[in-house]
Amino acid sequence: MDRHRVGLSRAPRTEPPLRPCHPTRHRGQPESEPPASRICRTGRTGTTRPPADRHTAADSAAQQFAERALRLALEIFDHRRPVTHLAALAEPTVVSRVRTLVRADLAPGRKIGAATLARVHVVATDASNAEVCASYVRADRHFAVAAHIVHTRVKGWRLSALRLF
Repeated sequence: MDRHRVGLSRAPRTEPPLRPCHPTRHRGQPESEPPASRICRTGRTGTTRPPADRHTAADSAAQQFAERALRLALEIFDHRRPVTHLAALAEPTVVSRVRTLVRADLAPGRKIGAATLARVHVVATDASNAEVCASYVRADRHFAVAAHIVHTRVKGWRLSALRLF
């Protein structure tokens, strides 16, 4: 019986190697371009600039809206607020689905205690859409929430999808 060795090849490199961004220039050779316009092999410019502030006012508004909407939704699922309060923040289809879940008492883990929102992460997909993932706690158990929010000119941020896990 022949025993063949089976091996795996190395994964291909998907990123350029880390190298300092120094132009390739020989000693005594004059500089032909100003330093700001040089681009190294990795595509980075030769000068460093402070990173742009990626956290804009729209991002913080989306974050605040998501936290407020999810807290309200959890209070509704716990029967501490009526479903009609959600109509101001959510699309009619979401309100209808939440109403159905509340009537059937289908909120995950509702029997073990009140829900407390723990963490909320908002990721903007474009200027008017964002994906939300969050976690909430009931007693000593952790649960998850996924949502989608949409920004309109007339109504501002609106909850367009909601899912409890």
